[in-house]
Amino acid sequence: MTKASPANSRQRQRGAIGLLGVVTLMLAVLFAALVVDSGRLWMQKRHLQTVADIASIQAARQLGCGVVLANVVQAAQSAAVANGYTGNLANSPNIVDIVNVTTVGGIRQFSTGGSEAVRVYATREVPSSLVAGGLFDGTVVLHAQAVSRADPVIAAFSAGSFAASIDTKDSVLLDGIFSDILGSSVDLDLVSYQGIAATNITLNELLEASGQVGGLESLLSTSMTLSELASLMADAVNNSGTASADAKLGMQQLATATVDNTSITLGDVLNVTTPDEEAAGKVGVNALSLITTSALIANGSHALSVPLSISVPGITSITGQINVIEPPQLAIGPAGSGGAICTTLRTAQVEAAVDVNVSILGLAEIDLSLNAEVAQGTAGLGSVVNSGGQTDVTINATPGIASLSLQNTAGTGPAAITTLGGLHVADLTLDLPMQPAAAQALVFNVDHPIADNLPQTRTVSSPVGDSLANALGQSGVIEVDPLGLGGILNAVLINTVVSTVVAPVLVQIGEVFLDPLLEMLGIQVGGMDVTLEGIQIRQTEPLII
Repeated sequence: MTKASPANSRQRQRGAIGLLGVVTLMLAVLFAALVVDSGRLWMQKRHLQTVADIASIQAARQLGCGVVLANVVQAAQSAAVANGYTGNLANSPNIVDIVNVTTVGGIRQFSTGGSEAVRVYATREVPSSLVAGGLFDGTVVLHAQAVSRADPVIAAFSAGSFAASIDTKDSVLLDGIFSDILGSSVDLDLVSYQGIAATNITLNELLEASGQVGGLESLLSTSMTLSELASLMADAVNNSGTASADAKLGMQQLATATVDNTSITLGDVLNVTTPDEEAAGKVGVNALSLITTSALIANGSHALSVPLSISVPGITSITGQINVIEPPQLAIGPAGSGGAICTTLRTAQVEAAVDVNVSILGLAEIDLSLNAEVAQGTAGLGSVVNSGGQTDVTINATPGIASLSLQNTAGTGPAAITTLGGLHVADLTLDLPMQPAAAQALVFNVDHPIADNLPQTRTVSSPVGDSLANALGQSGVIEVDPLGLGGILNAVLINTVVSTVVAPVLVQIGEVFLDPLLEMLGIQVGGMDVTLEGIQIRQTEPLII
């Protein structure tokens, strides 16, 4: 055998090293391509997941009564496009649907046709490789899924304006109402009432104070006595970090005074229409509105007698009576979709009467009863628009029709003026036109932070004016029929009675009884007050997956 020369051996080695270098370089390029493509696909997958998350969250805010799937899909698509998505979520294999959520064995399951959440399934077709695109002309379909709970903006509102202001007349009236309903004497000072009126209670605070294991739905459906509810509210106010000492003391006094054992449910007081318990639980409700409404519901249709403090010389007796035919109701829930109204409240349907017996200078007597009847009004949450630094809330209010009349205390005929000898000299009737105010959109512009700018009250005004006292003081309101008995003496007597006694009495009845009573129930003459008490913008964790 011929031994290879050293030169030939070195040449063969150089060829092997060159081949190995080429292979190594190719492997390095392929691994680099793999890293680049893997990173690219991961980034695109991550971006697609972000698109699905945001689309589902935005779409879930459309859920509510009257929801239309097309609107949900459009909201999801708009959010996706705004975040760089170039596909169409309405086209298969993409999916946007409304689902119900159940948990079985710790695993969440989704069924279509529900109202609890929005499911978004998004896909995107991308090249399988950018580096080797010339060699492999393939594509890969990325997909991402997200499910978000119903996440509309929640608002709490009531018909009534005690949350805005309360004065001495209101506190005297409330003492009388609470004493009659709660079962024992109530004597709260003005400061205590003002403290309660300035305090909001959330449903979560009531739930915590109750110690119930169940959720908000369980709390709303639990039957409890009025005494138990008052104690529960007192505990919630006492545990609150924002309630004043006056509010805590006032609520404790009301709870102590409550001995009525009539059973009610909190769901009768609060009309909670949202499926989102988390958001509903965080919205504040005015404490005074809540206890007052609860008391009126517990009272049922029983008439309430309220002592009145009216100072007109010659009055021998005066009593006020309230009959709440239908109690008021507070509301917590979302705005509707497509113009539908999801969340509504009602004012009370009320009959109020004030009986007056007057003896004038030993010459004549007056027998009159001023009666006020107010039908139920309603208010519905129209829209809630959050623009970053401000939230605009529109509530559509329709007041109930109100009417005033004068009759005698027996209810058998018109109010009458008689002489002490028993001679019936005149009839008195009330001519007060009280046209119902038309439905009106009340707009609340709430600057952020929201808690610092609520409550707010808006009013659907009446053509008559804002006050019954003012209306009753108008000239020509009281019509006098002298019954044909003529004579200067009778004319002077009748005019004196009307101008110096009847008119001032009616004005004071309006000031100390009817005005504050109806205001408490959210009612004016042919109008109503609506108070926006709380707004919950969104959930903290709306995504389920």
